Amino acid sequence: MPDRSALPEPTGAGLDATPASLAAPRWARIATALKGRILAGEWASGTAIAAESALAEHYGVALGTMRAAIQALVDEGLLERVHGRGTFVRGALTGATMARFFRFGDAGSEIPESRIVSLRTLAAPADVAMQLGLAAGTPVLRVLRQRGWEGQVRLLETIWLPAPLFGALAALKPAEFAPLLYPMYAERCGVTVGRAVDDLRFTRLGAREAAQLSLPEGHPALAVSRVAFDLAGRRVEFRQTLGNADDFHYRAEVR
Repeated sequence: MPDRSALPEPTGAGLDATPASLAAPRWARIATALKGRILAGEWASGTAIAAESALAEHYGVALGTMRAAIQALVDEGLLERVHGRGTFVRGALTGATMARFFRFGDAGSEIPESRIVSLRTLAAPADVAMQLGLAAGTPVLRVLRQRGWEGQVRLLETIWLPAPLFGALAALKPAEFAPLLYPMYAERCGVTVGRAVDDLRFTRLGAREAAQLSLPEGHPALAVSRVAFDLAGRRVEFRQTLGNADDFHYRAEVR
C-alpha cells in the first residue's frame, strides 16, 4: 500500500479554491481532488490508494471527513473497498462480459476465439456519433470482429472507437489484437474501461450476417448494443454484437 512518500503535496493542498468550490462541503472538495489524482494516473487501475489516515493527515481533515470523501468515490464506481486490504482504484472490465448473454455448451465460461475481419478509420455515422457523444463526422476506428468456439463463428461484432483516443490500435495488424480488448485498450492506449451499459433486443439476421453465422436468412438473433465508459465517465466504445437467439442465456440473482 502506498505510504506517505506517495503524497508529495503539502497538507491541505490540491483543493479547488474557487468561490463555487468553497461553497461545497469539504469532503466533496477532497473527493474531487482525489478523483483528479486518480485520473492523472497517480494511482493506477487496480492498485491501492494511500491509507485513509495518511490522506486525512495530508489534507488536514478528520478521519470521518476523509471516509466520506472516499465513500463518494466508491459510490461513483471509481474506487472499491477490499475487506482487510484497503481501498483500490477500480480495475478495468475484462471485456469477457458480453459472452454472459450466450450459452455455448461447456464453452460458456471460456474466453471466445477472436478474429479481426476489418480495421478502418472513417467518419462517424450520425447514430454512432450520438452513442459516443461525438460530433457527426468525427474520425472513429471501426473494428469488425468474429468470435467463436471450436472454430465455429457464433458472434459478430462491430466496434466503434474515437480515433483520437485509440490511434495506437489503427497501426496494428489484425493478428496483433488480443482476444480481450479492454486490457488491450489500457495497455496500448491508456484507456481504462470502468463500466458499460448493455441494451438487448431481438431481431432477425440479414443475408450477410446469416452467412457468417452459418444460419438461414431471417433466423432470430439477439442484438446487444453496448456503450463503455472510462474512469472519467467518457464514452469510449460503442459495440454492436449479434448472435443466434437460440443461444441466448441470461441469469440474474435478486435478493
